[in-house]
Amino acid sequence: MDTTLFTPEQPSGKPRQTELQTLAGKFDRLGKEQCKWVELFGINVSAPLDSTTTRALGKMSRRLKVIKFFDRKAPLVICFIAACALMSLKLQAKFLAPDEVNLIDPPLDSVQRTLWNDFPVIIHRRTQEQLKFIERSFEATPSEAQRFLSYQSIARTHGHEFASAIMEFTENYIAAQNVYMSELPEFGIYSQVSPILGCAVFKADRGFIDPCNNVEFDFTGKVKNHSGYEHLRLTVPPHRVVDNKLEFIKDYKPKEVIDFTPNILEMNVSDIEKALFAIDFERLDILKKICGQNPEVLTQKNSAGTNLIQMAAYHDSTLDYLLGFENIQLEHVNKAGYTALMFAVWNEKFKNAEKLIKRGATPQSYFYQDSYVPSIYEFMVNEYLFTEDVAREIHEKLLEIGKTARDG
Repeated sequence: MDTTLFTPEQPSGKPRQTELQTLAGKFDRLGKEQCKWVELFGINVSAPLDSTTTRALGKMSRRLKVIKFFDRKAPLVICFIAACALMSLKLQAKFLAPDEVNLIDPPLDSVQRTLWNDFPVIIHRRTQEQLKFIERSFEATPSEAQRFLSYQSIARTHGHEFASAIMEFTENYIAAQNVYMSELPEFGIYSQVSPILGCAVFKADRGFIDPCNNVEFDFTGKVKNHSGYEHLRLTVPPHRVVDNKLEFIKDYKPKEVIDFTPNILEMNVSDIEKALFAIDFERLDILKKICGQNPEVLTQKNSAGTNLIQMAAYHDSTLDYLLGFENIQLEHVNKAGYTALMFAVWNEKFKNAEKLIKRGATPQSYFYQDSYVPSIYEFMVNEYLFTEDVAREIHEKLLEIGKTARDG
């Protein structure tokens, strides 16, 4: 049997249509406020999924659950959670195609929704009173250093080029003193995803609200009621308006790609946190230095129970290095109940899953510190929302890879 797990051309299994209701029921894991989204946006959880929603369901469920994986005590990790949960409203409302957005005569103070690169975007029609408020509030724009932290959080999960593009496009408005942050003053166009914990913001009387922590954003996307998050804002996706039609600039390239990596070695956090940051920013050189100075970090965990191999399971440059050590803990389960192998599969890093299996990770169920750890098959069906047939095929492939490695 071929032990190559997947090629990029192979499609993933489609989630079952009935999983909408299951997923809606899982919102209570993230806070009771998110349970209200079903009501707020009028979703019918029993209705069939359209093709866009079906394709997005698997991605969205992963980003929802990633919140449980990280240690929320570290500020930059909190920012990372925000970027990871970008699909948090994917199933909650009808999304228009960009060219279907009405930029001529929608009702005042109304909100339309569309998608850019698979992320939800809101288009808000401003009233004259809101425009006057915006004109008065421009001086409250966060400083350049504060704004950099916001773009840095994007770079953690979407890369330096993507974050540089968002930064350049947004900063163009600020540099031009465009108080409206828009080509068309009466329309605000923003990512619908809060940069704090990744929850979907919704329209309120005086701006937008993040329902997960009650943080408010004004009509230009700036945080207005929380001093701890004043550096964050709703981002502006690269777009243009042509003949009253919204067009996203899919091939937008920044003039300069900025390296947003912080000075990890100088951060005032523990070595395990520094090592996790190094993995997350794909800085193998820094990871090697930390592990060389403090080998104990290889078996340490942060306050969320996360170890290095779990983080590296869905990154490309650091997993091979860590797999070269004898004392790594492949079967370790973090406080959210996930293993390194689960995270590799969860993030569709199937080559990494193959490496973990060959090194000794098991796709079978087992007990860890008296707690049941589901098999990869159970995980994919119950958590990842794969069909049973596809989950079984992947599980069997993983088992065969493990058997070949043991017999080799």
